[in-house]
Amino acid sequence: MASTRISAQLPPDIDPTKAPIAFGRRALPKLNEEIQSPELLTQQRALMALCDLVHDPEKVYQAIQIGFVENLKNLLLHHDSTVRQKTTEILCIMAMHNVG
Repeated sequence: MASTRISAQLPPDIDPTKAPIAFGRRALPKLNEEIQSPELLTQQRALMALCDLVHDPEKVYQAIQIGFVENLKNLLLHHDSTVRQKTTEILCIMAMHNVG
């Protein structure tokens, strides 16, 4: 007879470095709140998720409308090097799009 086994390991297709993203119109405003969080891990995860989203020109346009550029500009002076690096990467990707 078969028995069930529960593993302590995460499934292989789940990336713990990325923040869970809300759907639809709420995704970017939620990430905007999270990059302003005082918690470092929350900021890093939000930046990783945002880095994936800004490859879409429509998301770049929405991000500019929401006010991401000002918040990202403030993160360039952050004490953590990962936050500064991801912020620079996001701004670079945004600048390569026509709307950026």
